[in-house]
Amino acid sequence: MPKPRTVVLMTREMQDRVFSERHLARLGELVALTPARDDEITPGGQLSAMTDAEIILTGWGTHALSDAMFDAAPGLKVMCHSAGSVKHLLPPGFAARGIRVTSAAPALAVGVAEFAFGLMLMSMKAVWACIAATNAGRWEREPVMDWICEPHGATVGIIAASSVGRELLRLCKTLSLKSILLYDPFVSEEEAARLGVEKVSLEELMRRSDVVQLCAPNLPATRHMINAEMLARMRDKAIFINTSRGALVDEAALIAELEKRRILACVDVTDPEPPAPGNPLYTLPNCILTPHIAGAVKQNIRRQGASVVEQVEAFVAGRPMPCEVALDRLDILA
Repeated sequence: MPKPRTVVLMTREMQDRVFSERHLARLGELVALTPARDDEITPGGQLSAMTDAEIILTGWGTHALSDAMFDAAPGLKVMCHSAGSVKHLLPPGFAARGIRVTSAAPALAVGVAEFAFGLMLMSMKAVWACIAATNAGRWEREPVMDWICEPHGATVGIIAASSVGRELLRLCKTLSLKSILLYDPFVSEEEAARLGVEKVSLEELMRRSDVVQLCAPNLPATRHMINAEMLARMRDKAIFINTSRGALVDEAALIAELEKRRILACVDVTDPEPPAPGNPLYTLPNCILTPHIAGAVKQNIRRQGASVVEQVEAFVAGRPMPCEVALDRLDILA
């Protein structure tokens, strides 16, 4: 049986960032691979490259895929995306074509969750205040004691059982927490029980949590879901961590709450990015601002390449692809 013709719709630079030589060698064993070209790929180049393809590999830098492009590839069966969201790539009505789609979002989520977990542990131990003091030549323990909240017996709230949320949940279960709360309107009570979390309203999560982890997708319905009302519900000295998207938070409301010196926030994403010069997020002592580094930026990108290889292996073998996107739920996915 001939190998399925497979085309990489990425630049050579991006291909080399995502796929190791071992990944490409394995793909070459599985499929008839047309790797990325040295020159910058264009929409017209994508269309011609897709002709007669059965599998396309997409990623960061791939142009939006039009109906004309898919019409040029009537034999296309699978699109394996080496990054997270696929929504920006697909035209309206795409699901009717019957083309299957996979995403490396679960692989990407591992690094984001690890970063969020690290921020949580550092924040619970008041490390940021300690660093500020020692950098200023002071050895201070007692002034930060009120801000220390050890994981043992603490409550962590996770907003959304997304890929990141579920990976973060797995990491949190390694701690001796009192409870893990979950807000996700698309998770049933039965699934919450299987996950080992307590399903609550957003209001209750904000009120009860020592740490709030925002892991929701960026959708019209989630814009500014964390607003002044929700932030005001947080207990004193609670920690708010956003590694999702800046648009989910009313930034003005967050700044106003931080200016009260009542809570601590770790912010890896803003809206817009970067924040304008002079934005208080840069200088507020109870705000830890990082430049959108939670996602894969170096070695973790290879996890995404490994995920693509896994999906292609499953497809060629006729097995279920573990990271297949449910296209009928695309409107609620990131």
